[in-house]
Amino acid sequence: MTPDASQSEKKPVYRKLPRRHYPDVMRDNDRKIDLDWDDDHVLPSKIYPDIAHLLRRMTDVTLGAVAVADRESVLDIGCGRAVDAIELAARGGQCSGLEPSGRMISRAQERIAQNGTVVSLARGVSAHLPFKSNSFDKVICKGALDHFSHPEQAIAEMARVLKPQGKAVIATANFESLGFKAGRRVFALTRFLRRGKTDDGDFWRIPEDHTIKLDYGTLRRLVRPHFRIERSIGISLLVGLPGWSSLLEKLPARVSATSLSALDKLASHLPSLSNVIVIRCTPSDKSTSWSAE
Repeated sequence: MTPDASQSEKKPVYRKLPRRHYPDVMRDNDRKIDLDWDDDHVLPSKIYPDIAHLLRRMTDVTLGAVAVADRESVLDIGCGRAVDAIELAARGGQCSGLEPSGRMISRAQERIAQNGTVVSLARGVSAHLPFKSNSFDKVICKGALDHFSHPEQAIAEMARVLKPQGKAVIATANFESLGFKAGRRVFALTRFLRRGKTDDGDFWRIPEDHTIKLDYGTLRRLVRPHFRIERSIGISLLVGLPGWSSLLEKLPARVSATSLSALDKLASHLPSLSNVIVIRCTPSDKSTSWSAE
């Protein structure tokens, strides 16, 4: 598979790459990779206004940072159902998606066929990208870095496959956000007052399928050896704050939306405290500005 798949093809391209492209890493010597992982458990059963806002803004800001130009080659690492790759292809990009899970590859194929777009899919892992060096104009990794078995090597691979002045856009949850910090403190206080009897289902906890706890400082340290960060932006502030979701649901929709928008503008300048961090970086010295609006 090559990143410059022809846009004239009538059906999505997919092929299972031979194991030589990723020797032993699909089972990994020290960290097991779930080849049947799916995203059914990712979202809560009920989507409150703050979560809906967060997910929408995460997509808008991330794809805006990619800023794909016509016929630019784009690699989506950990593409899942290929939702973002499909959207970037619709904007003119020549998109490839990489995903280790056979189940998610199947779902991506179905979605690509339904949308009638051309997105090339490959099954592989982020630590051993099955592409030549200097192959892509843009790389996107949205909500996936903290699932990778070797995030440090994955970032090195992103730099390798990018063209000299290409751009990498990484979006990830911040487990040291203001809302999560407050949630942990309230949980500790509640547990103390109730003598250890309290709820154990708070989503600010690190999920079992995550391999690393990411925050702003950790993300910068991971990226720094291979990239120059051009821009960091935060999204949302108070997700995880006890009672916040319920309060927003009770408020009039316009008031709730206005509050979330105002906090989002504040969060954009405070990535270390925001719920989601989006960074755009380059392996070269060239940098340009971009807007999250």
